[in-house]
Amino acid sequence: MPPRPTGNVLIVGAGPTGLLLAGDLAAAGIGCTVLERRPRETENLTRAFAVHARTLELLDARGVADELVATGERLGGLRLLGAAALNLSRLPGRFPYVLVTPQYETERVLRARALEAGAEIVDGAEATALRQDAEGVDVDVRMADGSAATRRASYVVGADGVRSTVRRELGLPFPGRAVVRSVMLADVRLDEAPAEVLTAGTSGDAFALIAPFGDGWYRVIAWDRRHQAADSEPVGLAEIRDVARRALGSDHGMRDPRWTSRFHSDERQVPRYRVGRAFLAGDAAHVHSPAGGQGMNTGMQDAANLGWKLAAELHGWAPSWLLDSYHEERYPVGRQVLRGSGALLRFAMVEQPWLRRARAAAVWTAAHVRPVARRMAGAVSGIDIAYPAPRGAHRLTGMRAPDVPLSGAPGRLYRLLGDGLFVLVVAANDPAVTYLATKRWAGRVHCALAGGATRTTALVRPDGYIAWACDETAPDRRAAAIREALAHWCGRPADRPAHDRERRARPV
Repeated sequence: MPPRPTGNVLIVGAGPTGLLLAGDLAAAGIGCTVLERRPRETENLTRAFAVHARTLELLDARGVADELVATGERLGGLRLLGAAALNLSRLPGRFPYVLVTPQYETERVLRARALEAGAEIVDGAEATALRQDAEGVDVDVRMADGSAATRRASYVVGADGVRSTVRRELGLPFPGRAVVRSVMLADVRLDEAPAEVLTAGTSGDAFALIAPFGDGWYRVIAWDRRHQAADSEPVGLAEIRDVARRALGSDHGMRDPRWTSRFHSDERQVPRYRVGRAFLAGDAAHVHSPAGGQGMNTGMQDAANLGWKLAAELHGWAPSWLLDSYHEERYPVGRQVLRGSGALLRFAMVEQPWLRRARAAAVWTAAHVRPVARRMAGAVSGIDIAYPAPRGAHRLTGMRAPDVPLSGAPGRLYRLLGDGLFVLVVAANDPAVTYLATKRWAGRVHCALAGGATRTTALVRPDGYIAWACDETAPDRRAAAIREALAHWCGRPADRPAHDRERRARPV
């Protein structure tokens, strides 16, 4: 059994990022409370529709992917500009597609998981101020009825969006700029359903996208270069229909709008994801254009990276460098997504005829030249995300772990990742290695036998990335290498006296 935790975590924000993190912490036995300023998220507030392959793999490890997939439509290709499509069907793994489902479905599934695991979710609770000291963090909270209280936690995570109170209270800047203004949103009925699940198009001065809620309502996202209005200006159905006709060739009989809004899209990233006992994740840490549908996915992957590290710290076995590695690993990913989505947006909005001709050639290349298409699909889906590896490390170190078959129950790797423990996948059934994992590092590591012929032994992190691997076949040398890897990643052995703490420096 893992050691009893010595603290708790307060999460500000009950969007997909905060809810996934809450579920992970609660499943690891960590006391966890989520504060959400809104009384309860409503369906028409959803903005995200795309759940990409890597995010689905992380949800699969948590046992909720199949439930979420049942709520939406699977797209084996993403339509680029014009007739070309980016083929996702060749992606590795169980999810060679993008799932189109409203954000509220993702939140519903994650909320249910978090509550079942024991997390507390407090709706109508707004964080207003934050103070931290060497032992913990105090967060002032204002409830919907006007009452106020202060909550104390060992750590706080700001998953409270673009206007993050946690980020403001930490005094962190949010540098960047608006990249597109006056983006219009509307939920409408359609007289004519589009031929494709996701319909998008541009005419150079207009852009429109139509996505289904799955219940007869559709979300329309539209932008008009000719009319750059302030966010506060109302959105009329006539304006939306005009932009759709120019961008898509048809407005599909839009009618009966139940909700409209106007906003601007920024490119911003906070310089630090951690300040003392406070962390930022999701839109509180990075925000970018909606091109590629990666925003919600990136935030959920932030949460998957941070959750097991906080749990390890509160269980008392985390190496000294582990919490700092959250910023070191996720900041470059956020920067890459920000740059990539910004480039896609600018690419779609070019005006000059010669640039539009160049765009058409680039789109054809991305869709038809297999190496280029593979790289683009891997980037958009998140499958190709990898973390830095020390010099001289095995070629697999830092890479996404494939869902390899295992010998015996539960039959595949990702079924062992749901409880927040490492998984040591061994190439041979070696009692000495099994003892290392199950006894000396008890409660931190599962030991599993690879289901196929391989010479590679790998230590897989709880977030589904390869921490360490080797191809050593000599039993004594392999056991020694495994012991060193476990000590580096999983702290001192359980059978070592508490006063003999051995915290290794992170390799560079």
